[in-house]
Amino acid sequence: MPEPAISSIKVRNIAIATDFSPCSDRALQHALAIARQFGATLHILHIVRPSEFAMAPEMMNQLSDLAMRDCGNLIAELTIDHRLDEIDYRCWTMDGEVSKVMGSFIREQSIDLLVVGTRGRSRVPKFLLGSVAHEIFRFAACPVLTVGPWSPGANKRLQLKKVLLSTDLSLESTAAIPYALTASRVWGTQLDVLHVCSSGDSKCQCRLDRLRKMVGNLPDHGGNLAFGRFEMVRGKLSDALLDFASANHEDLIVLGLDRWQSMYAGPWWSDAYEIVRQAHCPVLSARAWSRPTGHDEALACESDGGHDGSTPQTES
Repeated sequence: MPEPAISSIKVRNIAIATDFSPCSDRALQHALAIARQFGATLHILHIVRPSEFAMAPEMMNQLSDLAMRDCGNLIAELTIDHRLDEIDYRCWTMDGEVSKVMGSFIREQSIDLLVVGTRGRSRVPKFLLGSVAHEIFRFAACPVLTVGPWSPGANKRLQLKKVLLSTDLSLESTAAIPYALTASRVWGTQLDVLHVCSSGDSKCQCRLDRLRKMVGNLPDHGGNLAFGRFEMVRGKLSDALLDFASANHEDLIVLGLDRWQSMYAGPWWSDAYEIVRQAHCPVLSARAWSRPTGHDEALACESDGGHDGSTPQTES
């Protein structure tokens, strides 16, 4: 990956999608800490969906008023607890379908990172993230940080010691590399890289070695890059990744995904869902909307046509 793409990651606007529940509050703790770390503006957003009240449309105005009241109460509580100290923030309540509202909001407010909370109880997607968060997670045109119920809380200053980048070694998955490197630089963490290979393709190790060389040759402007383990393991993606993250005490998992649809192909309880549902740390998902250019030589083996033989829907 060309060096300018690595060094240009900026986080100026962060959005936290909230329904004022405990899981949203845990996610809000992380959003506040990250906004403080980057000096970013924090946008606290609550969406009231008309489709939920199709049988009683007269309730919409009342619910919008209640949402505004809840937002005001939340801001008052955060102010009293000094959790908004040093943070520029905006609070928004909007009506509409999530995909349209969030898509427009991300574009109009130039959102660089979206934070959502997960409940992590059910294996069915609509209950996994909650129906609102599920839609947000699917359609958001920016990286998404999911914070599950087993993730530790965040203080005013977020403490990270180890970041894990999990990649399927596809060219598209390189979109996640700048975010993993940025987190490592900003927090001065060790960066581990993991590829879970479900196939017997011998090119997996070759491509991982190429990735190690490419990342290792990047300029370290801040002097904080510390590379740890570059590992390839075989097995079921979610099990292998979660075991690795737990054994190595990772504080953040960064998923480099092939494309948006990879989260939603296959069974409802697919690997990506299991990672988000069970992770004991926040999970940052970064996907490429289009195929990147200029990385073919960096990641491809001499005899490789471009992919390692693994299945993009289950390799992250």
